[in-house]
Amino acid sequence: MANATITAFACTYDFCDSKPKGIMVCITDNTTPNPVNLMLYEKASDIQEVCSACTKNCTKWLCPQPHSPVPLPTTCSDDKLTQDSNNAALWMHNYYRKLLASGWAKDKKSKSGYAPPAKGMLALEYDCAKGTENGAKKTYELIKDCPTNTPSPTSGYSLNFLSLNNITVSEQDALEHAIKTWWGELETKGLGSNTMFDESSGITNFAHMAYDKVTKVACAVQRCPVPAKTLVACQYNPAITNGDNIYETGKVCSGCKKFGMKCSNPEGLCEKQP
Repeated sequence: MANATITAFACTYDFCDSKPKGIMVCITDNTTPNPVNLMLYEKASDIQEVCSACTKNCTKWLCPQPHSPVPLPTTCSDDKLTQDSNNAALWMHNYYRKLLASGWAKDKKSKSGYAPPAKGMLALEYDCAKGTENGAKKTYELIKDCPTNTPSPTSGYSLNFLSLNNITVSEQDALEHAIKTWWGELETKGLGSNTMFDESSGITNFAHMAYDKVTKVACAVQRCPVPAKTLVACQYNPAITNGDNIYETGKVCSGCKKFGMKCSNPEGLCEKQP
């Protein structure tokens, strides 16, 4: 670890059933033929000599090394989000839909305190089909130029939109905050026994997320220097319209077979058969 010529390292760990403790291994990018006589580092004679051998300005008493940034992996480049943000968006949407479908979503207007379970709540997929005009690209297009007002949804989609007065928030944190805020309408305003969609109900963002006919979701985040805001948008396909039933209540997963699907484990969502 103290070898001055080392410029990179990597570590990994694992927990083995046969051992009470975990195992961690680290390797470095420097191998020395004769480590017995290795000089770990050249000693500085005084504080002024520290970093004197650096080719660039010293950073926290260390010589900076040239490096090329590694691009963050992503399975969907059309929305400009990282892989972690894609995963978080899809996971949170399906988590909340499963919570509702299984009867554990808090509802302000419900006598029991919880919204009734759903018969056929579909598991969502991320809308980023390759080589097509997908939802991810369309959603990014809505906010890429930093609109000052709520944009209109893409045809065939429902839109949730949030503007945050924070330009330093991370992409994923902004996305998670928006999704939590939208779903929170169920707990703060409530749905009650009438599950018909009404645009004037004050829970439209929740309804877009909870509509049991939705099969795809796509999101995007855009930081806007002027004004200093972070915009978050998610779109849902197909769109819900006034008078539609947000979801059909009944025994959890009892409607999955009608779609040729199986119930998730834990139960709640109708998933495609393997």
